[in-house]
Amino acid sequence: MLVLLKDIYYSFPIQLLLLSFKRFQFLLFSWVLFFLVILGGLGNSVGAPSVFLDPEYLGHVGYLSFAIVGIGFGIFYVTWNVVSYILHSHRFPFMASLQYPLGMFFINNSIIPLVFIISYLASVIHFQQKYEFQTTLDLLFDAMGFFAGFVLVLLVTSVYFNFTNVNTGSILQANKENIRRKKAVKRVLFNESMETEHLNRVDFYITNKLRLRHTRTVEHYDSRLHRLVFRRHHFNAFIAFIIILGFLTASGFYLEKPFFQIPIVASGFLFVSIIMSLFGMFLYWTGGWGAAAIIVFLMGANYLTKFDVFGSKSTVYGINYDTVQADYSMKNFRALSSNGDIEHDRQYFINILENWKRKNTDPRNPNKKPMMYFINVSGGGLRSGMFVTSIIQKSDSLAGNKLFDKTFMISGASGGMFGVTYLRELFLRQKQGQPVSLQDSIIIENVSRDLLNPIALSILNNDALLPYHKFELGGKKYYKDRGYIFERFFCDNTGLDFEKTIGDYQKPEYDALVPLVIYHTTVINDSRRFFISPHPVSFLMRPYGSDSLDEALDIDAIDFCRMFEKQGGRNLLVSSAMRMDATFPFILPNPVLPTNPPTYVMDGGALDNFGTETAIRFLKTFRDWINKNTAGVVIIQIRDTEKLDEPEAITQRTLFNRLTDPLGTVYNNMENMHDFLTDQRLNDMDEELKGKIHFVMFEYTAEKEEDKAAMSMHLTSRDKNDIRRSLLRANNQAAFNKLRAILKY
Repeated sequence: MLVLLKDIYYSFPIQLLLLSFKRFQFLLFSWVLFFLVILGGLGNSVGAPSVFLDPEYLGHVGYLSFAIVGIGFGIFYVTWNVVSYILHSHRFPFMASLQYPLGMFFINNSIIPLVFIISYLASVIHFQQKYEFQTTLDLLFDAMGFFAGFVLVLLVTSVYFNFTNVNTGSILQANKENIRRKKAVKRVLFNESMETEHLNRVDFYITNKLRLRHTRTVEHYDSRLHRLVFRRHHFNAFIAFIIILGFLTASGFYLEKPFFQIPIVASGFLFVSIIMSLFGMFLYWTGGWGAAAIIVFLMGANYLTKFDVFGSKSTVYGINYDTVQADYSMKNFRALSSNGDIEHDRQYFINILENWKRKNTDPRNPNKKPMMYFINVSGGGLRSGMFVTSIIQKSDSLAGNKLFDKTFMISGASGGMFGVTYLRELFLRQKQGQPVSLQDSIIIENVSRDLLNPIALSILNNDALLPYHKFELGGKKYYKDRGYIFERFFCDNTGLDFEKTIGDYQKPEYDALVPLVIYHTTVINDSRRFFISPHPVSFLMRPYGSDSLDEALDIDAIDFCRMFEKQGGRNLLVSSAMRMDATFPFILPNPVLPTNPPTYVMDGGALDNFGTETAIRFLKTFRDWINKNTAGVVIIQIRDTEKLDEPEAITQRTLFNRLTDPLGTVYNNMENMHDFLTDQRLNDMDEELKGKIHFVMFEYTAEKEEDKAAMSMHLTSRDKNDIRRSLLRANNQAAFNKLRAILKY
């Protein structure tokens, strides 16, 4: 038994497995990451497991999508083995005498990949059966697709290395007359730090026929000959890496073609493969200085991005970056929100309010005051976008297709604004005489279409390399990045005009033909916010009135179009305004605005995830007009999370918890803090409006927390079905009944 255990221990697969844990653990980290995702231990809240287990390609999940995943995994598998071979091959000199040394290395280094494949397919089967209701035949085709893609990569790899790689025998045959003079060896550079200072003992290895075979001694060969073999293998691997990188770079020219929008999991495998290859080459070329070289490289690349030498700064589209920069200073903030400006903007908006009142006053009963509606929507990716769209459609149906006529203003954050932007444009087209119905079921399908695959591919093919692709708009050129891809594909999915600007809505909003939509975005520099509207809204920047402290109060918001008047603020694309309101970290790039000093913006939900603060500031400013001219205010809040969560019990706290809880509490309870503050503000506002506020709240909830749709730019069939079912749940049915009663006024 001891002999058997000893033989197992000194077998090539076990030695390679142990070496993976002992040396260059970064190679192992990628596997740990992928294992955690497919087993549900990481990224559940953002839908990471579902993109692995339910890959979508061209709108479908099946043989083709899994085949592309198989190709991506195959490239990752080959890259991992090649990098491991480059870093570890000098420890196993016996391989140089094998006929196919690299192939033998792949076979013997497959314990971890084999376990992963089994775990992945088991997870796919469980997910597809439980949530997507696939049949056994469907699952069989999924597995066949994955293996077809995986095997295709292995075949291409084997053909390439079969024609390029050598062993000691082939070198001896080709260099019979020169080997004693060692000319062949001398012509090859070798990194001395990777020499065979520590050899690993191996007694058995698995052959290409999956049989065990004893290793044979290679002491009779010149040690430099072994190194020559390995160096040639390394060079061939490097050429293969350059070919793959060139292919990915070339495919960046076709980012907007649906055919190239591969499943995000395949993009993930490719992205990790590139990072692994780069780090592997750094470690090999720099020897013992590998970690330091990587750090220096990352610091250098980071420093260069400061100067935008690679077009790495993301922008928004429509405004002019090539003219004078707007002054981002307290002096300018106060100049933009002077008492005169605020009073001018108030009178400007009184005209819009009068237009709205005229539209909503029944000529048969002119003394009956109309009810004014506000819609506030929460962030939450496509989950929120689909839920908001579904709720508004149903509410509009209850209102006799008049909800947007009754609504004065819509505000919110992130994903919720996807649905609002789409529906408001369709409503405008309807008003302009086009045959459009807001009740069409295709609207929900369009707004929930995948955006994650094109964004991920842009990160892989463009942003992670060099964002050198440009496009022209209004005589100005901009770099294409994942922000551009997001805007372009959202417009393609919904049929919206990509080049439509916020200024195009100024007259329809002023005439009260459509509701006002006010976007907002958070300034990273100082946590202020921009309010984005084609109308002057300086009254949202600070408190104003005879009883306010005025100059003593800070200014926490900025009128976007007033700030960027010289840069063409009203030429900002609607899709860019929506993106600034939805710039979730890492998924979308943080745009820089043309100010001095430069300002970077992010998701508006960081400061106000429901748009309620925008509505409250407006109500506060026009409370006298509203009290005099309306029967009351209805605030419809549509949120993708449950508001009244039970307090979370903490039974035991570890040392790590004690260190991280203070920061974690702030992040995890940010939405609760928003709710606490806005509830107080709403109550105060209700008192100022003499109890005229009616609050109707819709919440996306799931029967089980694990079944809840993920906050992501990708929704699975299961996610979409659960969002649809959420409208039928008791809390939302009660909200619909409350709204129905209010609409009877």
